[in-house]
Amino acid sequence: MIRYALRAAVRGVGVVGLTAVEATALSVWLGLALDAPSVSVAAGIGVAALVAGLLVEGLLRHLTVNGWRHEIPAPSVAGVALVETGLWLGWFSTVRGTDDPASAAVVGLALAVGLVPVHAATDDLLQGRNPVASLVGRTPVGLAVLEAAGATAWFLLVTGSVAVPEWVGALPFEGFTPGAAVGGAVLVAALFVQHVLAIRYALRATRATATPAWRSSRGVGPE
Repeated sequence: MIRYALRAAVRGVGVVGLTAVEATALSVWLGLALDAPSVSVAAGIGVAALVAGLLVEGLLRHLTVNGWRHEIPAPSVAGVALVETGLWLGWFSTVRGTDDPASAAVVGLALAVGLVPVHAATDDLLQGRNPVASLVGRTPVGLAVLEAAGATAWFLLVTGSVAVPEWVGALPFEGFTPGAAVGGAVLVAALFVQHVLAIRYALRATRATATPAWRSSRGVGPE
């Protein structure tokens, strides 16, 4: 009982860490790239921060699910991080040219489509499979839609395309605009839920292995 409680606590800390790392990487990147030319020192630093953050997130995810006893496929994790970085860059270069929430939502839908194989490949790696063993699945689709929806709302709030209520503007946000603060909170919430679901999904194989086989559903005990 104590062992399982400790495992749950460690995985809970892992989910919080995953959320913090990804949210920080995305926020630093967007903060540097939002008002900078596409080719600039600020944009380059932002991309480097994004790549580093996604790489750390991938490594931390493996530790959260598999612990220290399993070897981390670092090259494959790095490859997935680079692919995901490319998706975020493509999303940003497109969504920054939109002028209304509906157009941003369409771009967000495209981001979700691109994130589906990323989430599927990530789960394949967590299960010790080839990262291209399955490039789509019901759960990866849900994870991708959740992440893309959170990112779209975050962008619209940060850029002021969607206004926050007046009472929110009266709250003290040291160093942040109300839109940036609310947008950041929406992003963190979406990423947290997404990581909780992704970790639970990745642990399904462990749960299945730990579940005893039953002769029948009518009260006959395990073999």
